[in-house]
Amino acid sequence: MVGDVTGDGKEDLVTSNPNSYGCYALESTGSDFQGPQRWCDYPALTSIYGDTNFIGDADNDGRADAIMVQRQTASNPRGGISVARSIIDGYGRERFADSTPWLDNIIAGDYGNRAADLDGDGDTDVIGLFDHITLAALSDGTTTLPLTGWGPPIRGEKATLAADATGDGKADFILVDSNGTKVVPSNANRWFDTPTQWSTTPFYGTRKTLTADIDADGNADLIAVNDTDVQVMRSTGAGYAPPELWYAGSFSGTRDTLTADVDGDGDADLIAANDNNVQVLRSQ
Repeated sequence: MVGDVTGDGKEDLVTSNPNSYGCYALESTGSDFQGPQRWCDYPALTSIYGDTNFIGDADNDGRADAIMVQRQTASNPRGGISVARSIIDGYGRERFADSTPWLDNIIAGDYGNRAADLDGDGDTDVIGLFDHITLAALSDGTTTLPLTGWGPPIRGEKATLAADATGDGKADFILVDSNGTKVVPSNANRWFDTPTQWSTTPFYGTRKTLTADIDADGNADLIAVNDTDVQVMRSTGAGYAPPELWYAGSFSGTRDTLTADVDGDGDADLIAANDNNVQVLRSQ
């Protein structure tokens, strides 16, 4: 997982071990990652209960927090959301505070969850993809508001993403299909409008399909991580430009492949998390 947990403008790498307690942050200096530093002493981020975890600024203080979407269990039949805020404690140590409940309701989607700023207020919100509706759990900075229907139960054949592709500060719904990509721009009707065809070019990665702003123009672009190369389609704010080669070689992690602005220059970089190291492909 990635997010700017220290609030310095450079996104950091956050890891957890599903077989043990605690989580760790590899803080970015802008040119590399520092060694792992313990950021929590509890199993909140270990996913041992089927939880989905995100790193995002839930309280709009400039520091990314740990957001945990909990599935229903016998002891917690409604699931919900808990947040561990990024803080500097009384000893001057940067860490995640103890997690607190933000939502007591079912938001763990049948087809997973996404996290993005849906309403443009600077807080990270949670999206639940259900078989009957798309729900939003909006953050007001201190808690999660009652669940809101945000769109119909639609998904992309290859990928379902949420990011600000139009540059208005609000996350849009991006549906990557086998024969092109559609976008539902966020507006007063939320995501209930008919999807707009932004590209008829088949574009999805053999390894992973991601979205992020690679050129610092405020619009989230589409990234295809393939076996042999990395390609991008830049967003114009109303459509996607033709595909272009971004890296002529294989670049993906054995553990995960992520995108984030790790050097603080405003455009997203590509991160390959491997068993023994972390590599970064910087956007230029």
